[in-house]
Amino acid sequence: MKITKERKFDAVVLEGLILGLIFGKLRGGTLRNLGRFSLKLPMILIIGFLGYLATSLMAFFGNDFVVGNLLYLKIGIYLMLFIVLFFNLQYRSVWLILFGTLSNFTAVVLNDGRMPLDPRALQQAGMVSMETSLRAGTLHSYVSIEAVEGFSANLGKFLTTPDFYPFSQVLSPGDVFIALGIFFLIHRAMTKATSRFRSVDFDYRQGRFQ
Repeated sequence: MKITKERKFDAVVLEGLILGLIFGKLRGGTLRNLGRFSLKLPMILIIGFLGYLATSLMAFFGNDFVVGNLLYLKIGIYLMLFIVLFFNLQYRSVWLILFGTLSNFTAVVLNDGRMPLDPRALQQAGMVSMETSLRAGTLHSYVSIEAVEGFSANLGKFLTTPDFYPFSQVLSPGDVFIALGIFFLIHRAMTKATSRFRSVDFDYRQGRFQ
């Protein structure tokens, strides 16, 4: 049975983190290993993530300054995220996150700071009030994918989660790559040092997981 949640924020990062923790534990990993994980420029990452949440929240409530400067605010936030990702490319899974972030960034920049969102996918996911708000133009962080021209529509949110997944969501292709990257990064960090199982990682040079 699916649980439909009409959320103001995307939960891709959180769910990728949780699934990575669960799978890492099942594969013999430990939280102690995760505590040893070294990420460069963590404060910039935290500031960028909090900035994204704050911008999304203020746009949701229709703050005039945020809505009027959404494109510039989003560019600033994404630039902070790109800096952190570029400084951590030694982790192969970060390449997945970078690719997904670049995909979402392209969609947002080409649509004046708003992410294309498919109202039909919202309806399929049971998010009726969000569909109504989107069609009414009151979801300031999103634009209906039906009004988007060009290839950026293919980078928007139109993918729904499969039936076996407990939470109904509408995702972009970039969201999928970000979630996978976080999942493998957390799993790798948990299992790298002490696991008796072989860790799963993504080899971007060969284009396969190992």
